[in-house]
Amino acid sequence: MEEKNEKNKTLNNEESVNQVNANSDENRVDQNAITPSIQQQFNELKSQYLSERSNSMNRLLMFIGIVLLFFTILIPIGTGIAAYFVYQKYSELQSQLVIQVNETKRHASEAEKSANDAKKHLSEITQYQTTIKGIISKLTSKDFKNPDKIEILKTSYQDILKMSTLTAEDRAIMDAYELQNEGKYTEAIAKWQSIVNAKDVNPELIARAFFSIGFLHAEQQENDQAISAYDQAIELYPEFSEAFNSRGLLKTILEDYEDAISDFDEAIRLNPDFAEVWYNRANAKRALKKHEDAIADYDEAIRLSPDSAGVYHYRGVSKRALGQHQEAIADFDEAIRLRPDYTDAYVNRGSTKRAIGMPGEAKKDFDKAQELSKSSENKF
Repeated sequence: MEEKNEKNKTLNNEESVNQVNANSDENRVDQNAITPSIQQQFNELKSQYLSERSNSMNRLLMFIGIVLLFFTILIPIGTGIAAYFVYQKYSELQSQLVIQVNETKRHASEAEKSANDAKKHLSEITQYQTTIKGIISKLTSKDFKNPDKIEILKTSYQDILKMSTLTAEDRAIMDAYELQNEGKYTEAIAKWQSIVNAKDVNPELIARAFFSIGFLHAEQQENDQAISAYDQAIELYPEFSEAFNSRGLLKTILEDYEDAISDFDEAIRLNPDFAEVWYNRANAKRALKKHEDAIADYDEAIRLSPDSAGVYHYRGVSKRALGQHQEAIADFDEAIRLRPDYTDAYVNRGSTKRAIGMPGEAKKDFDKAQELSKSSENKF
């Protein structure tokens, strides 16, 4: 039984194996039949995928190519257009800049020229003010009576007072001039006295102040005060030739001729080219009837100042006193030529002509002198 059972098991196992093998063969047959279909589908899918991928890549590459082509063409064109506009703008800006630079250069040149002109004018003004200041510091009241000697009269009084460089003493001098010009001699003297009383003032300026005080006193015939002021001026400034001359002139008026001549001698020693003092000394000598000495002084005065009618006139007077009638008439002629309204010259020429037997010519001179005298009276 057991062997039979074993045999049956063996047979059963063999049948099972055969069955399995049969099934396996069937499956293999089926699998072989199915496999080509799947493979084909796979290949188709793969081919389709690759085709689609290829198409996508082609489209991408085409897009990239188009983009690259677009930028390759557009960018240079755009850049060129932009560069053109930039260049145009740059050219415009450059042109404007050139114009502005030229304008700036022109303005700079004009500014430099203006600055140079201003500098030149400032220098001229400074130099002018220095000159004016130097003149003012040397002025005296006597100078104020002689417009030919006062250069500052070319400038107005108010303009001078505006000068920042003027000292207190300079302003006092100008104030004294203004007061003197208005005939306010007492106030003018007080102004000059303020310079005398000022502190730290140059002794020479104080001497000029005393000289001016003396001149103003003399103008008012206050002779003692005038001589006292001249004395102080000379004491402070011993080389003040003008003070010696003015003091000598005042002494001549007071008929103190010898002392007057001493003052004139000192003035001539200090200033030999001082024409006025030669004339004044000649007059003092003439008053003392020293006509030859007087004529010598008149000659020197004429040499130094040939256009003075008074010198010719009084030299003619001395020559007539010496009996030099023709020479005297020649001097009177010159005096009249220089000053046609010189009444005394006509009178003295008439007297000289009458003395030498020329009554008709003498009468003409006397008539002319009378006419001038009446004309002069009518002016007042």
